[in-house]
Amino acid sequence: MAFKTIIYRSTLLSAASTAAMLVASPAAAQDAAAESQLPQDQNEAVSDNAIIVTGIRASQQASIDIKRNSVAVVDSIVAEDLGKLPDQNVAESLQRIAGVTIERNRGEGRFVTVRGFGPKFNAVTVNGRTLATDNNGREFSFDVLPSEIISGADVYKSPQANLNGSSIGATVDVKTLHPLDQRENSMVAASANAMWSEMRDSLNPEFSGVASWKNDAGSFGVALSGVYSEQKTRDDEFTIGAGHVKRGSVQPQVAADANNNIPGRAKDYWFGRTGAGVTEFSGVDMPSNLSPFFFERDLKRWAVNGSVQMRPDDTFTVTIDGLHSKARFIEQQTGLAYDFSGGTLVEHVVDGGSIVDNFDLGNGTTANGVQVGGETLYQRIEGGFVDQIIQRDDRSVTTDQFGVNVDWKPTDTFQMRFDGSYSKAERRGKENNDFTTIRRKNVDLYYDRRSGSPIYDYGFSSPNYSNAATNPQGITAHYYIWGGGADIDDEILEYRVDAEWNPGRGPLTFSGGMFKNNRTKTITGAEMPFGQQCAYCGSDRTLPESFFSPTDRDFFSGYDGDIIHDWLYYDPRALILQINQYAQEDGRTFDPAVFSPSASSEVDEDVWGGYLMADWGTQLGGMDLTVNAGLRYENTKYTSSGASRTVLSAMPNGQGQNIIVLSDVIPVSFRGEYEDWLPSLNVKLGVTSDFILRMAASKVMTRPTLSDLSPRQSIQTNPGNETIRRGNPDLQPFRAKQVELGAEWYFANNSLLSGAVFYKKIDSFVTLVTTPQVVDQVTFQVTVPDNGEGATVKGFEIGYRQSFANWLPAPFDGFGVQTSFNYTDSDAEYTNAVANVDFGLEGLSEYSYSLVGYYEKNGLQARLAYTYRDNFLQVASGRNGEPEYFDAYGQLDASVSYDLTDNFTVYADVINLNNAKEFLYSVSPDRTKEYRQTGRRVSAGVRLRF
Repeated sequence: MAFKTIIYRSTLLSAASTAAMLVASPAAAQDAAAESQLPQDQNEAVSDNAIIVTGIRASQQASIDIKRNSVAVVDSIVAEDLGKLPDQNVAESLQRIAGVTIERNRGEGRFVTVRGFGPKFNAVTVNGRTLATDNNGREFSFDVLPSEIISGADVYKSPQANLNGSSIGATVDVKTLHPLDQRENSMVAASANAMWSEMRDSLNPEFSGVASWKNDAGSFGVALSGVYSEQKTRDDEFTIGAGHVKRGSVQPQVAADANNNIPGRAKDYWFGRTGAGVTEFSGVDMPSNLSPFFFERDLKRWAVNGSVQMRPDDTFTVTIDGLHSKARFIEQQTGLAYDFSGGTLVEHVVDGGSIVDNFDLGNGTTANGVQVGGETLYQRIEGGFVDQIIQRDDRSVTTDQFGVNVDWKPTDTFQMRFDGSYSKAERRGKENNDFTTIRRKNVDLYYDRRSGSPIYDYGFSSPNYSNAATNPQGITAHYYIWGGGADIDDEILEYRVDAEWNPGRGPLTFSGGMFKNNRTKTITGAEMPFGQQCAYCGSDRTLPESFFSPTDRDFFSGYDGDIIHDWLYYDPRALILQINQYAQEDGRTFDPAVFSPSASSEVDEDVWGGYLMADWGTQLGGMDLTVNAGLRYENTKYTSSGASRTVLSAMPNGQGQNIIVLSDVIPVSFRGEYEDWLPSLNVKLGVTSDFILRMAASKVMTRPTLSDLSPRQSIQTNPGNETIRRGNPDLQPFRAKQVELGAEWYFANNSLLSGAVFYKKIDSFVTLVTTPQVVDQVTFQVTVPDNGEGATVKGFEIGYRQSFANWLPAPFDGFGVQTSFNYTDSDAEYTNAVANVDFGLEGLSEYSYSLVGYYEKNGLQARLAYTYRDNFLQVASGRNGEPEYFDAYGQLDASVSYDLTDNFTVYADVINLNNAKEFLYSVSPDRTKEYRQTGRRVSAGVRLRF
């Protein structure tokens, strides 16, 4: 039992140290604390006579202790064992906390939402320091941090003046292992497992190890953890490629005016030819195209984290941390693409709208019996075309962080801490990204939405050959992008100094500090020259049949709808080289992507400031009262530089593409500055030793995401998806005032019932504004972020945890439960003019909850966890400028482990046991955007501990 004693003691020591140092700097909260600083009950808990609690209950108790001892509103997760968080992903562990939900991407939790505020509103730090990210903005992806190198994480829902990362949502501080915090001199753990991916039918290995050592004097220690993993996964996805558009068969006779209006009718995309039995129509909503595809990812990732600590005496501690993570992603999407801009429409079923006589064509002529408005449910087209797309991305991501912390306590009443860190994230691969399209011409195709399924029925056939989807005959070259995308560099340099003074070691403690941060986000974009992507827009070059073979992947296996389950596969890079050869033979130019100034930018941000804070402990009517009050000042200066260009002309070419002429590139640069005074107040009242009331109030802010500040722009020219998106360097930050009240009842050991109500008044808010811009015969939807009106967010959260060790007879005393329920509401009603609908805050689910049941006894650990979140707005202005939503999602996960000996454990995990599907829609649930089947993922392995 020696190792179990080590784990529990180190966990409690870490928890107590964090709680004791909450009134100090967050960097110091991660450093070693002298045992004399621990509350008396914690010293007793780690004494040699303590009852040893291990595994799940140990991590539960440690997280409960952190919450109980904190003055601010803090919830935590703590590793159950050395190198073992409760889940394979840090974000998925955080979702067990009341008020926290996650956003999934193809089965994996990547981003965290706290009390309705999405990833761009939450600050994420590692050991109190900001970690650079390879995302376009500030949003932190938790998939870059393997759970094996993490010892825990704290979610600060109410700010303190000394916290690095003031935010409207929360500050999430991820913690790594420090050797001098450990009770024993040396500890080692290692694990090996294999994950089976159901959709890919592959075994994926993972190896991890963690070790900690310190000398007998406790003056020097080293901790090291590392992980290597490989993943081969697959998702089947049914998508509406460019969203829904309004189309018509009645051609306008006059051009649109400056407001994109035609007298007497709305401008819409022309469908093409219609058969004799089809009613002429205008402004009918239908899919722009239809695209089922296989998404396959090959990932190799390794990460290492190290810490060295020196403590020559009790007054002086130096901590050096280093983190390095590297991953290579190879992602390929292999799919069909129905395009409805060609062929003859011979059958057409429309729901809604009306039949209009004397329909004004705009030049004095009219038409009778025109279907105006409504949505298509079924269409059949003869003599059309079907494309196939393979998009391949090969990119590498490297994340580094290095930090030094010096903790100096020359007297019992005064303490200073110095902290400096450097972090860098790099994403590379723009030269290795390819987008290729081949075309089948003269085919008959249809789709049918009348089943009500998110997957529309669809199919196509050819009069010239059988089995059209997998037949390599008659395939022609079409559209290609040879390279492109963006490389990203994100560099962060942070310095801070903190001081704490407790005069006379009394109930009042003063704190203060200063800090300076610099962040530079550089995006280097590459594009093919306009006009070259569509190397063979006329599809007049037939490709060799030898290039193609069936995928043999069985799309949405088991789905009994009328769909195509297989199509063709080819090597996209080999095809590009062949097309390049054809182009040279035909005297045409077809070059790879080159540097694009308008797709590139640099945002340089400098933040400096300081804070003053006081903590006061006293008695109020015999009850323990603790007050934390502070004021933080932040001054932000930034520069944003890049280039821009405009669309000079745009004309359809009649072959499913637009001919675009762009202006020359013009360099642009912007500067901005703003300042914020951020007061905060946290009050904790111990009504009894087991019942606590809390109140917190503060003013908070979140800086605009860096991608929104960037002047870079993207221009999409495909018919039905003509869009221009660019940033706005003049944005002001999000600012809000917030207050909350909470109560906590620690009614038994390892048990907690808690609740809180909160209210946030957002004074300023960044929203996306989409407006139409007509260039010749093409209408572009131009989307730009802008400062809009404010909003309010309110809600409540309830948490319940209990171990039944002292409540139920054996063997049922091994059971325990952890649940949370969250309700969040907002009065935000921002208008999307494109879809003519109102939307709320991105990432806000009205309801979410988690339910975890576990059993732990005699070396057996088992857990069953179900998490659910209501539907939420994912993107306020997505494809074609329409709002896009993520439907309600519930996932069941399970895990089991057994200690064969004190040092050897076998375990197994199942992710997505209920085979939940991800469903995204635009405007309303009957308009599919994406429907994903990610499948189950099963892991099994062994763990060694010494």
